[in-house]
Amino acid sequence: MNALLIGAVLISFSSVMVVLAGLPPEVTGFYRLTGGGMAMLLVLARAGKLKLFTPNTIKWGCVAAVFFAGDFVFWHRSIAFVGPGLSTMLGNFQVIPLAVVSALFFKERMPARMYAAILLALGGLYLMVGVSWSGFSADYRLGVSYGLVTACFYALYMLSLKYALSKDRVDALVLASAAALVSGLILGGLALAEGQSFVIPTLKSLAAISALAFICHAVGWFLVTRGIQTVRGALVGLLLLLQPTLSFLWDILFFGKPVNPVELSGVGLALIGIYIGSYTKRKKRTQ
Repeated sequence: MNALLIGAVLISFSSVMVVLAGLPPEVTGFYRLTGGGMAMLLVLARAGKLKLFTPNTIKWGCVAAVFFAGDFVFWHRSIAFVGPGLSTMLGNFQVIPLAVVSALFFKERMPARMYAAILLALGGLYLMVGVSWSGFSADYRLGVSYGLVTACFYALYMLSLKYALSKDRVDALVLASAAALVSGLILGGLALAEGQSFVIPTLKSLAAISALAFICHAVGWFLVTRGIQTVRGALVGLLLLLQPTLSFLWDILFFGKPVNPVELSGVGLALIGIYIGSYTKRKKRTQ
């Protein structure tokens, strides 16, 4: 439980570090995923697991990387327009497209709680951004849209990992590191195509991007992956909600994000919906 808790807290600082780095969107993703992926490789090398990088694992890593790269492209743009707190909250709405795609394409039955979760999450979304939609600037509306597109890409990324892990029994950390490295290459290519500069201008930017890659991404996700294996399902969902909750709090504390009671009630309602939607009972282990 301690590993999962610490990992969720570390990951919650990701959007803060993106803002502090002050780099172009694709460049930020390139440094984060390439650096984080290399750190994961070192962990795997020390554990003697590099041999698990089979052609099949790399294939699924590439599939997941396409969606992971899309997730970062739109999330970083959402951060620029609406701030780290709301953009992270919107990205966590992935439980809705995740459930819909699973039901339509993988023929998974949607339990009654999932319908309730979707209604709660959508109600929270309306209170967060729908009530004041007409008063938002065009850039802010675009940032909200980018955040919701992020949720769709994040859901597709999670589905690709889920399918690979269940179908081909690949190692989770090996698959995650392959996806991170390939995603980094995709984002680096996009940055070059758009003429974005890879120069890190200040020590502040260097410190932020280093923390983002090695602490928030590599250490944070390693601890979450490790912690999930020992914590019961309901508690996993509850602890992982710390990530969007703390990101929203950091936005208020560090960047002075203005909030009102309606928006805060929407955040609370959305978090309840996300929790219900992401909770799955852990199956009993069999010999």
